[in-house]
Amino acid sequence: MTSNLRDRRRQQTARDIQLAALRLSLKSGYAAVTTDSIAAEAGISTRTFFNYYPNKQAAVLGTPPQPDSCTAEWIVASDAPLIDDLACLLGRMLELKEPDRQVVRMIEQVWDSTPELMTVFRNSMDSIAQTLGGMLVRRLGVEREVEAMLVAELATHALSHAVRTWAADETMTLEDITPMIRDTLRRVGGLL
Repeated sequence: MTSNLRDRRRQQTARDIQLAALRLSLKSGYAAVTTDSIAAEAGISTRTFFNYYPNKQAAVLGTPPQPDSCTAEWIVASDAPLIDDLACLLGRMLELKEPDRQVVRMIEQVWDSTPELMTVFRNSMDSIAQTLGGMLVRRLGVEREVEAMLVAELATHALSHAVRTWAADETMTLEDITPMIRDTLRRVGGLL
């Protein structure tokens, strides 16, 4: 079995667990859902559940997109305009994650009725911003750390907005997200 096949199977199991968590949360209410019930719904053991997610909050929200090491090195070394590189990096991270429009909609439905999930979501976005900020500090230099971290926060918010817009608009494709991120960053920059 190749590593690629193993990775795809692992990714599919993670998605199956997430879908089970979302279905149960929408059906019974988030508070009534347990890791045991999610595992049973997904057809796995509770032990297997914990191999994929640390808790039910993480299972509902899924694994956030992260840059791979090659992408991280690319953005640090690139001399293209930063706004273009940021949009490209975030779009690529998202495409590698292969998001599902319906899953994003289900997540939004669950967190509308469960405010505590918004905090967990924000924490995962903060983690992405921290990772991105570290790459930008390497690119821009430590003397620009404050600016790098602010740009990373802004870019992460632009990503979140673009994904939510994509989920709501059936006419959008995943490829439309990168230019949307770029345009959002440009518009904000124009306000400054």
